[in-house]
Amino acid sequence: MQIIETSTAPIVADQEGDHYVFIGETVYYLNEFMKTLGNRDFDGVTHITNAGGIGIKVDEANEQVEYTIFTT
Repeated sequence: MQIIETSTAPIVADQEGDHYVFIGETVYYLNEFMKTLGNRDFDGVTHITNAGGIGIKVDEANEQVEYTIFTT
């Protein structure tokens, strides 16, 4: 895995109560991420290309995520 970028983003709720984060200029809903079990690096991951993805780690207060964009 090659890490491209790591940063934080606040968690925001839309009018329906669905939570999302802005990464760059793109919105990613938290329900689009697959929960990872037994992985200490990420709480969830999603793909952005066929060879890359985003992993997130939600903070203890559930107010922001630390995200990592990576390639395989």
